[in-house]
Amino acid sequence: MLTREKNEKETTGRKKGKDLCFQFITVVVLAALALLLLNVLSLDKDGRRQIVDNDGPEEYIGSGSDHIQTAEEKRLAGILTQIKGVGAASVMITWHDEEKTASVFSSDQNTEQTRVKGVIVTAEGAGDAVTKNNIVKAVSAVFNIPAANVMVFESETGGN
Repeated sequence: MLTREKNEKETTGRKKGKDLCFQFITVVVLAALALLLLNVLSLDKDGRRQIVDNDGPEEYIGSGSDHIQTAEEKRLAGILTQIKGVGAASVMITWHDEEKTASVFSSDQNTEQTRVKGVIVTAEGAGDAVTKNNIVKAVSAVFNIPAANVMVFESETGGN
């Protein structure tokens, strides 16, 4: 009789241990599923994570009024407006070196020129693919930079 009670207690103890282990595994699996579901819900339709910038663009471009247009930018904007399909244009040039020693359009061959890093162009008519391509080609040729370093956008006043 004593061994029968002892066997029942051992069996009950094993069942409780198995039940506790089963409950722990169930909780872990449910937690993993919840994390997976949370991750899937935070993805955009194409599978990329969506990032929201609540600070706005000032963090990257400044207040907007701190950029004074240089002679090179004015001259390039003037040249771009002469291309067929391009209306009013604005240009911003970024340089590898902070101080420029000579104009890119300078005719003096002995002057040292700094290298252009990239160019942003906003222009009326840039919504047209051919016009946009012509602007990119012109800017790339003038500064001898890759087309990937030239960004062209249609200005707000542009048509199409």
